[in-house]
Amino acid sequence: MTTSRYGIIPADAPAGLSFPVWVVRDHRTGGLVKALPPRPEPLRFYSYDQAQAWVHKNEEPTQ
Repeated sequence: MTTSRYGIIPADAPAGLSFPVWVVRDHRTGGLVKALPPRPEPLRFYSYDQAQAWVHKNEEPTQ
């Protein structure tokens, strides 16, 4: 059985944006992937394709 470490979910868009914003949830911790430590903001993507590319690049192979 293959399970993904990361999931892509919609984020609350900042005020004034009319397009979706996506964030990545770490299934191991239940938290959102952060932009850059020590910043508390989650890593945000402005297209689902960009979020998928990040997940694909950072996903660890399952054993």
